[in-house]
Amino acid sequence: MTRMLTICLLLMGTFCMAQEVQVMTFNIRYDNPDDPVTWDERKKEVSRAMFFHDIIGIQEGLQHQVDYLDEQLVFHDWVGVGRDDGERGGEHTAIFYNRMTFSLLHSETIWLSPWPKAAGSVGWDADLPRTATIAIFKHNESGKTVRVINTHLDHEGVQSRICASHILRGYAALATEDHVVILGDFNADPDSKAYEMMNTEPFSDSYVSSALRCREDFTTYSTFNPSVSILLRIDHIFVNTRRVNWICADEYIINEHYISDHLPVFISLDL
Repeated sequence: MTRMLTICLLLMGTFCMAQEVQVMTFNIRYDNPDDPVTWDERKKEVSRAMFFHDIIGIQEGLQHQVDYLDEQLVFHDWVGVGRDDGERGGEHTAIFYNRMTFSLLHSETIWLSPWPKAAGSVGWDADLPRTATIAIFKHNESGKTVRVINTHLDHEGVQSRICASHILRGYAALATEDHVVILGDFNADPDSKAYEMMNTEPFSDSYVSSALRCREDFTTYSTFNPSVSILLRIDHIFVNTRRVNWICADEYIINEHYISDHLPVFISLDL
């Protein structure tokens, strides 16, 4: 075997061992008829923004919004329940996954309160029930396993965000999977205590640890208006690996407005 052939085979082997997957968090905004762009006007673009990603954690999805996305994302299945009753009522922190890429091993929803199994429970100073959907997947090609935790922390309660972060870290600590990803709308910017708790070893904010970023800086909470200068980065993807190739937040615009009041944030991750 020549030296050049040996090098080529080694490079091919390295490339084949690295399985790249796309992971997204997206607060799709609940169906509010008073928004400047209604759900019916923007729903097709929302589904298109999600279509090519392997794992997507959404926030604020009402049941009819989740059902629509389920119809459009023909290669994906989803898990999750409504936060009000543990069934169909209220907003979902649903996880969509490409069934061609991943197989579901386990899923559950917890409430971010002192009573994690009590549907509809409200924790500490939170204004509303808050949930996290937990799913464990096997990557069909490599056999690697991934634990995904998708959440939406309270927009009012500072203490509830801190306590919820404790709960999320606890469920992450139980992981025996190859990789753990905690994503969602944390309503917490990088100066907050809740963010600090999440961005602690073995986890890191992929915005910081990613090898590449599509723009030098970007916001994630944007309102619907592209001309409003709101610099809030409150949607995060925390990972327990340094194998994040790149991160981006896409700016999809329809009728001169963003397709949600949050930008979809996504990473490329090597398993």
